[in-house]
Amino acid sequence: MTTKLDSQLLFSEERLFSQGMRAGEFAFSAQDARRSNGELHETSAKDQTLRTLENLDLALKTAELDLRQLVSLMIYLPDYSHASQVAQVLEESFGKSPGSYPATTLVGVAGLEGGCSVRMDAIATSSRDREALRLTGLPLTLGNRCHGGRVRNFFFLSGVDAGEIDGGVSPTTIQSQTTEVLRRINRILHAQGLSLSNLCRTFMFMPSTDYRPGYGEARKKVYKGIFAEDEFPPNSGIYIRDLGPDILLRSVAIAYRGAKSLVASPKVRKAPGSFSQSVRVGDWLLLAGQDAVGFNRQVEAEGDLAGQTEVTLQHTKDILEEAGGTLDDIVKTTVYLVAGQDRSKFAAAYRKFFNRYSRSSRMPAGLTVEVRELSPRCLVEIDAVAYLGD
Repeated sequence: MTTKLDSQLLFSEERLFSQGMRAGEFAFSAQDARRSNGELHETSAKDQTLRTLENLDLALKTAELDLRQLVSLMIYLPDYSHASQVAQVLEESFGKSPGSYPATTLVGVAGLEGGCSVRMDAIATSSRDREALRLTGLPLTLGNRCHGGRVRNFFFLSGVDAGEIDGGVSPTTIQSQTTEVLRRINRILHAQGLSLSNLCRTFMFMPSTDYRPGYGEARKKVYKGIFAEDEFPPNSGIYIRDLGPDILLRSVAIAYRGAKSLVASPKVRKAPGSFSQSVRVGDWLLLAGQDAVGFNRQVEAEGDLAGQTEVTLQHTKDILEEAGGTLDDIVKTTVYLVAGQDRSKFAAAYRKFFNRYSRSSRMPAGLTVEVRELSPRCLVEIDAVAYLGD
């Protein structure tokens, strides 16, 4: 008798990502509710959230940090209807100490590795020069108690959308929601003496590529006079499953008070009016999400997940080298995979690339997330953060 093996069961992130990485004053870790042996005992989203926070606390303690030092928390849910349960656990865990409540974002994705109901992607800091950001009259998205957090010159904003304000109805079109989201981000930054010009990284989550043209049109109008078209902040446009009723866009932004410089490799295509390849702020290099789109918007290795993974990582490597770094300087990646693929092909290509070009055997922190769509004909997109200090 022969048995068909499910390739999804053969896929594992165990050898792809470190449990955590610490560089400078920040630490990065992605966790879920699984035990060290890979087993998942909890069944409810609430119990998985509790266990995920426990695992995250354990991971941070290896870097001499803990949950009280979290500054940013991305939470991915395959079933967004569980968001209220997750928000309740966060309130119970962080609500007693509002000053340490992290900037939080919840999004409903298409799937997670290992059958998990919850995954968290976290940034923590060892710096004592930090504060929570709160504005009166500006609504908070689900799961939040603050509009963001400041760590020295970095500002990590909570997820922002165009949800109801003062009992009114949120805007109904992607153009109006994009304009309102950027207006709210600007308002948060303005309270800190900053503006949209201080943005150094953005993430835009939408439920469908159908909204992409309207979103791009509205963002260009807002950015006009603030950024030159070839100097838009590094960005990731990710098309997920759900953001809640009537929400067409949720954005996560990072800003920086101080000098920043664009870094662009001539080997990688530019996307004026959409995003710049990367921005360097201090010792940090924040890369835009990279995919297999080459020059003249031609998608390389079309239909080939392994091939697109290699092309995407090559783009990442080229940008890093233009900044004077190497693949070894990456401390964190987030990998977005279009759902329904053989993820073991991605895993083999990802590991092979790092084995070939890294001097170190350690891998960056990070995780994979299944999404609904990416740029047309793209199967994978990879975000990266690199530390270029000592």
